[in-house]
Amino acid sequence: MSLRFRKSIKIPGGLRVNLSSRGIGASWGVPGFRVSAGPSGSRAHFGIPCTGLQRSQNLGAGQRVGSSAGAQYQQMLAVQHDPSRAPYFDPNRHEVELHEQHIRALTTLHHEGWSPWDWRQIAASPPPPQPPRQNHREAAALQALQAHRPGVLGKLTGADRRLEELQQAVHVARGQDEQQYGAHYAAYMNEVERWKWFQRAAQGVLSGDPEACQAVLDFLGPFQAFQQLGSSLNVCITRPWCVEAWLTANNQSVLPAESLSLTSTGKVSRKSMPTQRYWSIYQDHVCSAALRIAREVFALLPIPAALVHVAYPSTNTQTGQPDRYPILSVAFDRETLFALKLDSIDPSDSMANFEHRMTYKKNSGFDPIEPLTPGDIEQNQA
Repeated sequence: MSLRFRKSIKIPGGLRVNLSSRGIGASWGVPGFRVSAGPSGSRAHFGIPCTGLQRSQNLGAGQRVGSSAGAQYQQMLAVQHDPSRAPYFDPNRHEVELHEQHIRALTTLHHEGWSPWDWRQIAASPPPPQPPRQNHREAAALQALQAHRPGVLGKLTGADRRLEELQQAVHVARGQDEQQYGAHYAAYMNEVERWKWFQRAAQGVLSGDPEACQAVLDFLGPFQAFQQLGSSLNVCITRPWCVEAWLTANNQSVLPAESLSLTSTGKVSRKSMPTQRYWSIYQDHVCSAALRIAREVFALLPIPAALVHVAYPSTNTQTGQPDRYPILSVAFDRETLFALKLDSIDPSDSMANFEHRMTYKKNSGFDPIEPLTPGDIEQNQA
């Protein structure tokens, strides 16, 4: 009579131990957990820990606030491509609403942003707790072994295959407990590195260290996701009291060339957008982008001022290479910006609240300007 070798056996506690002729299996995992390998630190004192930096898990981190017309526009766009997502879909009405939402998304970029980070709270946050060492699998396997009683065949032959399996299961379970603890400990070490990074960053920000402030802008800023603002964005510390940002905006082709509306019979009416309306929307888009950048900078850093410059993309007629020229330069101050009710302002009109340079014509849009400099601000404050 041959006994078939079990590939896995069940032990108390709802656990199952996988067995093989080679002993402990090489594959294991913890549900919902992943350890990423890599060097801890890549850029001098403020290198990114290998776990990455996640705001939602950090005490004192900012939270997303405000409405996102852009997200709603993308949802409506998805419905247009797949009408089955929306009951009672009216393609004409949806096209007009999508047109209006597109304009709203371009001119309300400043409605959304991060709430201010609390760097004092982050600096005071305790280190992550070390994971406890647990042996649930081994304890359950030992319980099964101790409860085992040999059968008739085992008593007669002295060969108890079940006993051998249970003894092997204890060995396997012990190894699996160790592997699971190793995974938790690796995650813990990554969290410790991450906590240390935030401690260095928080202490640096609170002391006004430019290197720490630049690291926060580089690694925590959402600026890489600002594709809807334009083609490129560079944000850096230029003074201990000031962040300076350069945005190359979308050109006016980002706007719809037509105005859409519904007729009394429910059909779509298309008309060329009036020139003044066209440029007015583009001006609001540019100013809204500048407001959004300032809002994000002030949420990240407790600095008093942010210089935001917006450039218009062009082509150098001498070289044929892509070029740009500045069309808006704003010296935002923190107190004034946070005093505004951002979801109610007109983006273009709101520029009057700040020192700025902008030459705008209703029928032709923007003319080039000379951007403000940190020195200009210092001179005006003297």
